[in-house]
Amino acid sequence: QNRTGCQWAYLPHDLPPKSATYYYFALWRDDGTDQVIHDLLRCQAREKAGRREDPTAVVLDTQSIRAANHVPAATTGKDAAKKVPGRKRGLAVDALGLIIAVVVTAASVTDNAIGVRLLDNVLAHTP
Repeated sequence: QNRTGCQWAYLPHDLPPKSATYYYFALWRDDGTDQVIHDLLRCQAREKAGRREDPTAVVLDTQSIRAANHVPAATTGKDAAKKVPGRKRGLAVDALGLIIAVVVTAASVTDNAIGVRLLDNVLAHTP
């Protein structure tokens, strides 16, 4: 992962062939199973840390990221405050730092707009 990003040809050898692995990844991604697994694991980690399943506080933050040269111009923008061309990612995490929601936009989108989208996603995944 650190060396190549997420290339299917570099999966560990103890996993099934890349075609079978990608088949299940795409199936679970498309039907929402991956999100359900993520939410269940987050709830278990919170309970193990002595917290309730659902967080009572959420921390929001955004970060501008310089885009690579091959990234389509339609999905990038320029962050006027930081003068960074690329994308902006917004994260919503609980007090333990466990991810609740992620939003990736063009860097030109305001933090307020990203915050609204993040809170909508948080509401969809936690009561």
